[in-house]
Amino acid sequence: MAEQLIVGAGLAGLVAAITLARKGYDVRVLDKYKTVGAQPERWPMVDVTPMIPRAMSSYLDIPVGEPQVKPCKQLNGYFWGNPFHVPIERSNLCVVERGPRKTGLDGYLLEVALAEGVKVEFEEGVFGQGAIAKLPADTIIATGLYADVFDALEIPYVMGWCYGAKGRGDREAEAAIYFGDYTNDYAYWSNINGIESVLFFTRNPIKDSDLETFTRELESTEGVRVDEWLYGYGPTPTAKFSNPRLFASDKILAGTISGMMEPFALFGVHGALVSGKIAAMAVEDRAAGLREFRQQLTTWKRMLLNRKVYNKMPVAMRRMAVVTLNNILGSTGDVGARMLAGAFHAVPGYMRQKKGQT
Repeated sequence: MAEQLIVGAGLAGLVAAITLARKGYDVRVLDKYKTVGAQPERWPMVDVTPMIPRAMSSYLDIPVGEPQVKPCKQLNGYFWGNPFHVPIERSNLCVVERGPRKTGLDGYLLEVALAEGVKVEFEEGVFGQGAIAKLPADTIIATGLYADVFDALEIPYVMGWCYGAKGRGDREAEAAIYFGDYTNDYAYWSNINGIESVLFFTRNPIKDSDLETFTRELESTEGVRVDEWLYGYGPTPTAKFSNPRLFASDKILAGTISGMMEPFALFGVHGALVSGKIAAMAVEDRAAGLREFRQQLTTWKRMLLNRKVYNKMPVAMRRMAVVTLNNILGSTGDVGARMLAGAFHAVPGYMRQKKGQT
């Protein structure tokens, strides 16, 4: 078969590469960095996401599970100083190691891709509208959180800013999430495979005083001390209700740039994996790929509307709504866990996979 080109060696790009290689395509993946998963200085890190590994494995026809993905054993929440704990055994919340290690999901998918004969070329970036336009038709663009590609393809976005940190830790498969006046979004800490990571994120510039406030709260609540933060920023596909798109001209999109990211809390791992398969499907049949894409996003617009309403709430109202909701979740035991799982309905592909397991 003719060569199939993929730009981006992240989760979506590697899943697409594996899927197409198994169908006999001669797959070549280009990535701007020297390893999988984007900027090497950020890895290894930990993501927290809803996922049913058995269902995801079946959907992708790629085994997904431990040690790269593990069920979250404990989730602590801190909402404007109000701690809560919800039994999460039935919530399908997982912790995921990201990065190039064999225990990282990116590194694992790279090994699978190479075993299938995929050619991966690192430090081969594709920049700008002109360079992308020259790529062959049906090239899969899976470049993640990088504004230059959004701009080149004229895809709207809302910029997000973050500080991240990583270290060693032994509290396996645990996590904590934080809401407060210091962010319009959230912050979290998590641990897997002996590493722990912290992310402080908001869809507006971060003040030094806000970062300092969160740093103190993190140490006082979970005993996690951060001495050095890594600054970052990138686009989120949450600007418009029309953000999700499988195609840009004659190119196929996958991962974040396609909008396959839950728009409220920005869960991205699940959608990235699902969109890799859909992009591969679209190479062979654009109409079938588009149908599958739309079926995985049936409640996306509703959740973006919720996000826009949340953004417009006065801080006092937002605080009351979040604290009240989490007090209800924390006081209802297993029912609370099921309610939490129901809140994941806009994670691309999650509800369809969950329904397939019942």
